[in-house]
Amino acid sequence: MSQQHILFVREDGVISASGWIDNPNNGPTTPVFSSCPGETIVAFDGEFTRVGRRDTEVAYLRNGAVEWEDHSVLDDEKTAAIDAIDAAGEALRLSVINRMTTQTEEYRRVEAQARAWREAGYPESDEAPAPRGVRGWAAAKWREGWTNRQACDDILATADGWYSILDTIRDLRLMNKEDARHATSAGEVAAIVADMHADMQALALQMNTTTTTE
Repeated sequence: MSQQHILFVREDGVISASGWIDNPNNGPTTPVFSSCPGETIVAFDGEFTRVGRRDTEVAYLRNGAVEWEDHSVLDDEKTAAIDAIDAAGEALRLSVINRMTTQTEEYRRVEAQARAWREAGYPESDEAPAPRGVRGWAAAKWREGWTNRQACDDILATADGWYSILDTIRDLRLMNKEDARHATSAGEVAAIVADMHADMQALALQMNTTTTTE
């Protein structure tokens, strides 16, 4: 009786084992193996053998075809990708920091004054006026008729905008590194790095078009 090749495929596409079943075209089918939890038995018309393959090579079933990958090479590619992701994130982070007004001692002082004043509910009186740095920015914007409260909110919106960019860079760096660690193919690793660079370029453009207000 003729037989049909079967593959035991994990959820991640890895072929964990192979076997044979009676060909259903020639009578009743009786599987000779049972799959483990999380595995699927897939009928496969092609040939599948591990003969001549290294221990580090892993077989995947993708789109009905068997693909082999050497995980020792993949591990090296993952390491290189993670280094590239870190480098791209750090380069943009430093570029942002170099442009941030909040990096100057003057702005840090004013930002601290503004945050404390807003958290206190914008108290303002002749005896206890708004902080000096806030009043100075409101005075500079006299043409627009800004109040001290408007000046305070603008100072903090500018600072928070820069901090948000830094947080986004960190989020992208961490997520892409983790994606690279769990990639199952060289193509997937390359795509992750390419996406990271595209995201960094988009953020760089955002940074270049972000204007400070003080």
